[in-house]
Amino acid sequence: MHDATTASALEITGEIRAGRSSAAAVMAAHLARIAEYNPIVNAICTANPEAMAEAEAIDARLAAGEAPRPLEGVPFIAKDNLWTKGLLTTYGSRVMEDFIPDRDSIAVERMRAAGAVLIGKSNVPEFAHDVNSANYLFGTTRNPWSLNRTAGGSSGGSGAGLAAGFAPLALGTDLGGSIRGPSSFNNTVGIRPSPGRVPAWPTDLAWGAMVSSVTGPMTRSVADAAAMMAVLSGPDDRDPATLPDDAMDYLAAATAPPPMAGKRIAFSPDINGLVPVDPEVARMARAAADRFAALGAEVVEDCFDASDLVEIIAGTRSYAMVARYAERYEAYSEKMTPPLLAQIEAGMRTDIAAMTRAERMRGDYWQRVRVFLETYDYIVTPTVGVPAFRLDAPLPTKIGEREVARYYDSFLTTYCFSVTGLPIVAVPAGLSAEGLPVGIQIVGRRLRDDEVIAAAAAYEGAAGELFRMPEIDLSQAVELGEAFSSPGLVLKRPM
Repeated sequence: MHDATTASALEITGEIRAGRSSAAAVMAAHLARIAEYNPIVNAICTANPEAMAEAEAIDARLAAGEAPRPLEGVPFIAKDNLWTKGLLTTYGSRVMEDFIPDRDSIAVERMRAAGAVLIGKSNVPEFAHDVNSANYLFGTTRNPWSLNRTAGGSSGGSGAGLAAGFAPLALGTDLGGSIRGPSSFNNTVGIRPSPGRVPAWPTDLAWGAMVSSVTGPMTRSVADAAAMMAVLSGPDDRDPATLPDDAMDYLAAATAPPPMAGKRIAFSPDINGLVPVDPEVARMARAAADRFAALGAEVVEDCFDASDLVEIIAGTRSYAMVARYAERYEAYSEKMTPPLLAQIEAGMRTDIAAMTRAERMRGDYWQRVRVFLETYDYIVTPTVGVPAFRLDAPLPTKIGEREVARYYDSFLTTYCFSVTGLPIVAVPAGLSAEGLPVGIQIVGRRLRDDEVIAAAAAYEGAAGELFRMPEIDLSQAVELGEAFSSPGLVLKRPM
């Protein structure tokens, strides 16, 4: 293993198991990388001061002859909205700036039980509700591929930390696209699992809020993401919405995927014109879809009717914002960031009739998608319609040559499938002419997380050169102003 900070998790644990490296040496390499680059990248907001001691304890237990665990000695990052026992967990909010949990979230607990070592918490927008990771406590996370651009959100710190080599594994959460957007912007892999596949606890709403927010893996390779899924998935009664164990072998799906020959894939560059997509992004996504055709799949440009998507999102998201934050808003609004305030206030202006109508419409929407997937095995789209936007400039008013009233509509490709609960994997599609990452998402059939991982693995086998890390030039970083570069995701219901 030449450089632990560029190695995969499976390579690292293999080296540790074979005695060719140690958990302490791996941790030291990653801590040195963080010390060099994180002051500018700002992906890690809170370091785990016990990380090295925990790595040394792993070496001691292995030396004593104890059996290695699946992720033995691998550093991982946890998003700062996931509880970490004894370690600051702020949600990127001044409302929670002193909160130190007395327990781990289930996802963190399972990673630690599998031998992974928490290296730190990753930066988020306040309460994980924006496509740019910036907050009053820790500032803005930069994109390692281009330091004056966003790393995305809300798992932007996790995505940037992976790309920068701070750890090979990270935990993210995804409501409307918070794993997949940062994966696209940082050239990494992210999985939005089927809701209930990975237990979520502690959480405000045990059964979720209409559209489910899920916890999932973020990595630099499909096999590493599958290894995380093997650790993270499975029922837990602390989360009453979890699915039963169905014995899926995620790692086998990633390491020995079945042939793509005979599979039918629907490629939609812009969801029937609903999503504004940069022409270069559309070309790159099409070229990525063609990789499946080269593997023997039939790729057809096609899409279902998504004309009511904006109204569905506006109503269901308003419900979630009111359910989660109305009481906090009354008590702490003066502490909150403008992007979060805008979203809470939009939710509070939405009446219950609009919310319930949106949920009924979502049921009809699901039936259209379900019928569509009776014809196709997978759906492939650009993950986001644009590359990462600049942090030191206002949001663009045009995407390609198209004038846009809401730049955030370019993120509707992710939310388009969040509302269905289908399993999704986001993977790299290459670099734009400016050297900015672009991604695609692969959407699978209901509850078939293993099949979507297999498709992503087959794609990686055909496009492995696209799965790479950036050369980081710290000298290019400009000073960022204090103003937030994004207004928050606010969608208005059509009149």
